[in-house]
Amino acid sequence: MIKNIVITIFYSIFLSLYIAPTWANENGANIASVNNAPKIYTIYNISMDETATSSRQASRAALKKAQRIALEKLFRKIIREEDHKHLPPLTDGQITELVSGIEIANEKSSPVRYIADFTVHFSRDKIYNFLSAMQLPFAETLSSPVNILTVLEKDGAALLWEKSNDWRTAWMDYDTINNLVPIKVITPSRTGRMTMTAWQAQQGDPEALDKFARLTGLRTLYIMSAHVENDYGAGGRSLTLEIFKAGEDMPAYKTTVTTSGDVENLDALYDEAIKRATYWLDNQWKEKVMIHFGTSSHLIMNIQFDQSEDWFTIKKRLESISLIRKVTYRKFKTNSAEVEIEHSGDVAQITLTLEQEDLILQAESEDNPGSENWILTLKKHTQ
Repeated sequence: MIKNIVITIFYSIFLSLYIAPTWANENGANIASVNNAPKIYTIYNISMDETATSSRQASRAALKKAQRIALEKLFRKIIREEDHKHLPPLTDGQITELVSGIEIANEKSSPVRYIADFTVHFSRDKIYNFLSAMQLPFAETLSSPVNILTVLEKDGAALLWEKSNDWRTAWMDYDTINNLVPIKVITPSRTGRMTMTAWQAQQGDPEALDKFARLTGLRTLYIMSAHVENDYGAGGRSLTLEIFKAGEDMPAYKTTVTTSGDVENLDALYDEAIKRATYWLDNQWKEKVMIHFGTSSHLIMNIQFDQSEDWFTIKKRLESISLIRKVTYRKFKTNSAEVEIEHSGDVAQITLTLEQEDLILQAESEDNPGSENWILTLKKHTQ
């Protein structure tokens, strides 16, 4: 009890000293359309429905709850699950200080009720300072999209490309916009039907997966294999989910979800299984790009480009990466420039982060990987 009080007092002082107040509307929140806010620090689709003695009070309550829910979702996205217990309790006012802007859509109100959808933008610098005070590592790099195939075994039938595959429909309807790893659900196609069968997908057949990935040009491919059966003990159904990754022989992840009640309605079963799958995907990526405080460093690199348009593209992308704290431009030539960056994390993390922006960082000499000379180029996609 005393420890929690001390932590709360510490954060009250911390927020007042290190986080400058922001402008607010009459409800105490920042209302703005912040188009240039980093996507990773934006939480979308917070739907609120509040009732109070007046519409004004209901809207205030909705705003406060939306900000709190958004912050919880942000922390779920960027920090490890085991570190959540180290987060101190925050007041509504302290949460508001971390917010840089809010967008409100689909507003509806009555004399005692308020309904709206919120998009909450958080300040990168304030979140960074907040987490650094507790020395909690976090991830702030979005992954490139991963592609998934959804195979379902239910009531004795295995479904992959069929229209009746409601497991695929559940994935397509699931909101993953607030995840670190964007999801692309593979839909039926002639190539797919000729290359992959439901049985091969269920088993995570390595050869079939590799062939499918090659023919479709997919860089990252996962199979989401779901097996639904009756759970007689709970009076409902259970879903066993196995995740296979192209290039690997064994399941990468396995979990079982159970529900009781209506055995015909599988929405809750699907929803929980997808929630666990996306959380697992996020955590796999999070471990690769996790920033640990005290690991920031400098990197000098030679940027090479073919034309001026490429240079401006590279420059814009470098300056948009939140992992990069500072960019210093040194020597310019016709087709190259020497640049020094100050970044969080180690070289492996910044290399992976740059790759997400189609920027390729390589050691100048492959024979000397320990060399401090680095070359950065822009990856171009062929049509």
